[in-house]
Amino acid sequence: MAYKGTLPSELWDRYDCEGGQERMSIDLLVAMDINDKITDATQKSKKKFDGKGAASRLKQRRQQRQLLNDNETVSLLQGLGLPLERSK
Repeated sequence: MAYKGTLPSELWDRYDCEGGQERMSIDLLVAMDINDKITDATQKSKKKFDGKGAASRLKQRRQQRQLLNDNETVSLLQGLGLPLERSK
């Protein structure tokens, strides 16, 4: 298995020595373990996605922003002539 930025010749130099087979076995086992963890995390994150939930969270964030924009403090600052921009 080649890592990003590692040339095949560098891997050959690394593993073509006494104990190179063992070193390669350890590296491959670690790489497979990392790959398994990434795969598991990816699958779990895909299962948790819920379109209705995402839409609901988006709606809640919009309502919170609207409350902040309608807040008395904002009205007070606008009354003082400070320039404010509304978020969309």
